Amino acid sequence: MSIEIKLSVHQLVDFLLRKGDIDTRVFFTTAMIEGSRIHASYQAKQGNEYISEYPLREKIIIGEYEFTLEGRADGIIKSGDYYIVDEIKSTVAPLVEFRKEQIDWHLGQAKCYAYMFAKEQHLERIGIRLTYIKQGVKDEKLLDSYDFDFKELETYVKNLLVQYIDFYQIIVRKESRRNETIKNLSFPFEKYRKGQRELAKYAYAVAKNKGKLFVEAPTGIGKTVSTIYPFIKALENNKDGKIFYLTAKNSGKEAAYQTIQILKSQGLSLHEIIIIAKDKICFSKGKGCNPDECPFAKGYYNKIQNVIRNSLLEYHNFNLETLTKIARENEICPFELELDLSLFCDVIICDYNYMFDPLVYMKRYFDADASQHLALIDEAHNLIDRSRDMYSAALFDKKFKEAKKSLKGLEHKKVNSALRRVNKMFLDLKKQYPPQETIVEYLDEKIFRTLNAFTIAVQDLNKNENKLMTPELLDFFLDVNKFLKIAELYSDKYISYLKLTKGKKPQISLHLSCLDASKFLARRLDQVKGSVLFSATLSPIDYYINLLGGDLNKDAYLILKSPFKNEQLLLLVAPKVSTKYLKRAESYEEIARYSKTFISHKVGNYMIYDPSYEYEEKIYPFLSEDKNYQLILQRKEMDDEEKENFIKQFVPNPKKTTIGFAIIGGSFAEGIDLVEDRLIGAVIIGVGLPKINFESDQIAKHFNERGLPGKDYAYTYP
Repeated sequence: MSIEIKLSVHQLVDFLLRKGDIDTRVFFTTAMIEGSRIHASYQAKQGNEYISEYPLREKIIIGEYEFTLEGRADGIIKSGDYYIVDEIKSTVAPLVEFRKEQIDWHLGQAKCYAYMFAKEQHLERIGIRLTYIKQGVKDEKLLDSYDFDFKELETYVKNLLVQYIDFYQIIVRKESRRNETIKNLSFPFEKYRKGQRELAKYAYAVAKNKGKLFVEAPTGIGKTVSTIYPFIKALENNKDGKIFYLTAKNSGKEAAYQTIQILKSQGLSLHEIIIIAKDKICFSKGKGCNPDECPFAKGYYNKIQNVIRNSLLEYHNFNLETLTKIARENEICPFELELDLSLFCDVIICDYNYMFDPLVYMKRYFDADASQHLALIDEAHNLIDRSRDMYSAALFDKKFKEAKKSLKGLEHKKVNSALRRVNKMFLDLKKQYPPQETIVEYLDEKIFRTLNAFTIAVQDLNKNENKLMTPELLDFFLDVNKFLKIAELYSDKYISYLKLTKGKKPQISLHLSCLDASKFLARRLDQVKGSVLFSATLSPIDYYINLLGGDLNKDAYLILKSPFKNEQLLLLVAPKVSTKYLKRAESYEEIARYSKTFISHKVGNYMIYDPSYEYEEKIYPFLSEDKNYQLILQRKEMDDEEKENFIKQFVPNPKKTTIGFAIIGGSFAEGIDLVEDRLIGAVIIGVGLPKINFESDQIAKHFNERGLPGKDYAYTYP
């Protein structure tokens, strides 16, 4: 029986042929987005003899291995009976230097496409053209031409695959062991809680048969294990599939990770990885990602193949501790390491943005065939606002001024010219609009020309005079980059508006605001084989299905009841105390008195959820006088360590009452795992309605115009 391996040309050549350093001065998101635009523009200018984005797929048998090699050639040029494969590369770097450093990698990719096309068309000879285009410089190109015999290309590609087999034998053994243990894996607890079996059954059906499932499952059911367990069972013999466990909070990541450890204690063998945000795992914070500033960027691609091989042999789980250990031992970037290692892991635990964000989603998975992957979206109600943020962008003149100030005295003609143009853009906008939020029906093309010129100038500075880059300039540059990207996605689901403040020093901001990101979510969810979107809060279900990319007429949903008995909950309401904003000052003492009465009957751990930080500050003194209580407060902008220390104060079997003050809708309002007596009661002040604001009003208007309850969609349901 042959061993089947599905592989993209990119995966093959990137793994075997890419060498050198990580260098975001050359390879970075903005340059890649601009590169895609340049590719499309260049292809569109070619004649009828040029076929763009030609799909290729070839089966290649080497011994017991049957490869399916896939890819898409940038272009196929027909010249009489002779064909040429065109491979396009664009860069901000000098073309000759770029070509010299990357020729083996680039030519290797083109040779694979040429071999596949020649075999498809039964050609004895075929040409290759490497087309190098300089970003930001009109008509600067470098062309490399080659001619190859089919047999020569066949030998070359098969040799690459033989090299890959040497590594892939590790994967074969890993998958064999994984499938064997999945087959024998049982539910890790003696019995299912109420609702767990039903959830697991539906989740398994979706994972095996395709589709989306929306689940409202109250706290206590055990959503994490009831979704991860059936999805892992569905992975058996799915050699091309991965499970993406997506969550908004670190507590959600930890819950998923610990659930997998429980399954492993029952005999399961697989590799899982937690993707940690770059700013949290970086060894060289504040430094540029290039070999001149960061030693962990130097020679990364020379080392990574052996590092991955050794890591897969030595470890089975990759969390923060393991990843940083491997990275330090090998002196490589931990962030790039985790992304590259994820290719060989079965479960990837990460934030929503790695699947859904248009700028940072993992292209290695979602720009390729994702039809065998599975997605679990935890606390899915959070994804509505998060996705709006992902697909919105704004430019602030305050941030521009900070960037400009940080470059004081800079002698760089191109950058200074670009800064003057951006400054004029903001000044012109100030003159055109009154001091308020104003819908802008049409954004002048001049704005986009100004912003494009700015990005090109900063790219040039970043590549050639990187030490002159400042954090403020980079910050504004990234804002501009996102603004330009979001502008390409603009549709009737958006508004553009300008906000101008009043006062002696008015501030201006220009916004592209996404009112409904559901079509973007749907597009991504439709790429994967199956997905379950679950939360304790998905009511009303039609609202959440609509805005999370679902289809009420097609997608399944499941609403489960609480596993707890009614007598296990004591709910007390104080209806005569008004928490309206205008009457809040009158409520502090009275609500503090109610809280004391509620808490005083039993020593234990409690939370008081306040409607705002200001309210927290005002009510705190009324309770702080009692020395029988330990009080802890949620502060603004707490980092992960501070949040973890906050939760650690809620100890089991407490001898003294602990009261945590937290904010409704904040970090501790959901997704915290305080089991048994680590939390026995909560005081909730008010109903947590969002403040009336311009953007929410526009959301309400948008849905009203489509026959839906706009006010509820904007204010009530969220």
